[in-house]
Amino acid sequence: MKAFTVYQPYAHAIVAGVKHYETRPRRTHIRGRVAVHAGRLDEVQATKHLTNGEFWAVLEAAGGGNLPRGAVIGTVEIVDCVPVEELVDSLDNRERLLGDYSPGRFAWVLQNPVMFKTPIPACGKQGWWNWEEPT
Repeated sequence: MKAFTVYQPYAHAIVAGVKHYETRPRRTHIRGRVAVHAGRLDEVQATKHLTNGEFWAVLEAAGGGNLPRGAVIGTVEIVDCVPVEELVDSLDNRERLLGDYSPGRFAWVLQNPVMFKTPIPACGKQGWWNWEEPT
């Protein structure tokens, strides 16, 4: 299964169904179910571009602190990829905080998230990588 790595609290927000778009600098042509890997970077480092109030709003939206890292925490379906300019005006404040909607970026449209009951430890990589679910 294809997998991508994203930092906490964003990874949790994806598999919890709170984050509906993953914003990236490049388009993806991958569609279908993919694994969501929570990177090892901590919440403070991953959200250093946010103000203090925005940081706490993101953390609250994602389900709080003490989130798993260095593990595949669930899956989600990618159903489309669109330039952020096509949807930025229709987003609520929480969704805006959960992504980088700067011009020129792309939004992967996410649906049908599944959160694993138990995170599965894994080493992530930059970009897309292949993940084999343990049997």
